[in-house]
Amino acid sequence: MHHIFVNDKNVNISNKIIEISAKDDFENYNHLANALRVKLGEFVLCSVEPFTTCFDYKTKVIGIDKESVEGRELPITVNLYQVLCKSDKLEFIIEKAVELGAKTIIPLETKNSVVKFDINEKKSLSKIERYNKISKSAAEQSKRHIIPEVLKPKDFINLEILKNENVFNLLFYENENDIIKTRKVLDKIKNTKDAIVNIFVGPEGGWTDEEVKFAKENNFYILTLGSRILRTETAAITALSIVAYEIEK
Repeated sequence: MHHIFVNDKNVNISNKIIEISAKDDFENYNHLANALRVKLGEFVLCSVEPFTTCFDYKTKVIGIDKESVEGRELPITVNLYQVLCKSDKLEFIIEKAVELGAKTIIPLETKNSVVKFDINEKKSLSKIERYNKISKSAAEQSKRHIIPEVLKPKDFINLEILKNENVFNLLFYENENDIIKTRKVLDKIKNTKDAIVNIFVGPEGGWTDEEVKFAKENNFYILTLGSRILRTETAAITALSIVAYEIEK
């Protein structure tokens, strides 16, 4: 079943019918009619803004039945703080992070990040727009109830760190080697009500001593993903996968 996100301002919803017109919502109209070539009587799953509930519209081309669908969001909030890397890698990470359940993706600038980002540059801002389009596409493909937002990059050392007993800031560090510690933290997350997990993945050049010190001073959990040194995109996918696996219900 195909899945689309629609803005309630662009569609006409009345008498259990959703009308998507070329005039009001050409992007979705063109996608359904010309790209997906939906047929008469075929079902399409429609998520209508605001994307904050676990109810979607399972729509037939000629009619609609509103029904509750099985939740596709993780039972807790998981955010990915991903170091800036080359565009193709970052786009790949964003796509997979959305598929794996991340709620928000925040690009990070660190000492060893190979890409620098100037938020005042028009070209840089257009990248953020592109990243959010990738997020939307991945959300549609994986039938998410929300479209995860990709924020403007932040400087790691100057981050405002949220500190609360239900907040877990997990920094995966290549020089950490205690896998038992990682397992214990994951168990603690599973047993914490309304947990918020922030996953921090560094550059292939590694975190600096200053950055690790900053993390420790702010009560981060310094963890390992295993004995092998991973590329940044592999580390991001691995970290999200193990967290999702442990908390998925």
